[in-house]
Amino acid sequence: MKVGALALALAGGAAAACPLTPDDGRLIEGDALQVAWTVAGGGAIEVGQPFELEVRACPDTAELRAVDATMPAHRHGMNYRPSIVALAPGRWRVQGLIWHMRGGWELALDLHRAGRTQTLRQAVDLQ
Repeated sequence: MKVGALALALAGGAAAACPLTPDDGRLIEGDALQVAWTVAGGGAIEVGQPFELEVRACPDTAELRAVDATMPAHRHGMNYRPSIVALAPGRWRVQGLIWHMRGGWELALDLHRAGRTQTLRQAVDLQ
């Protein structure tokens, strides 16, 4: 994380939770915003099987508004729309995800903070 982004995150009141580290999950960095996600229960994503994600944001004043995943090489996405359950400030559980094919997926998380929505993306290779 850049020093300016860290200072902004700390000033946002989330000093205890910021910055996130790889111990918090797979990291995605945005403009003065970090997200970490893990598969709920510590499992792995399996082809055609439902799974859930646990998502954390830094600073915790962000709001997770949408989650989606696509396969850019195939030009399609998921067949299901996941739901988001708030657990605590800056923490959510995303339910109802199913990735029905092996290959390169792109996870997209829409977060809203300070009047602005950012889409943070990360490539995920499903074997």
